Amino acid sequence: MSKTIEILIRCLHCQTWFPSPIWFGDSESFDTSKLFANQAQCPHCKKITGCNKENFHALFEDGGFLGKETI
Repeated sequence: MSKTIEILIRCLHCQTWFPSPIWFGDSESFDTSKLFANQAQCPHCKKITGCNKENFHALFEDGGFLGKETI
């Protein structure tokens, strides 16, 4: 179990990264979570964007996770 350092969301409209409103205390909680249909407002373009693992970048003390829609 590794402590979470940072979780960012990539806006699916403007591609800007911003801090996630969804937080996990550790990598195990993140790994076992099932996120579906979450949304957040992008602070840059002000549009509502998905807020799910597909567009997450999570950094943990022992590594990280990069969602498939972040490339």
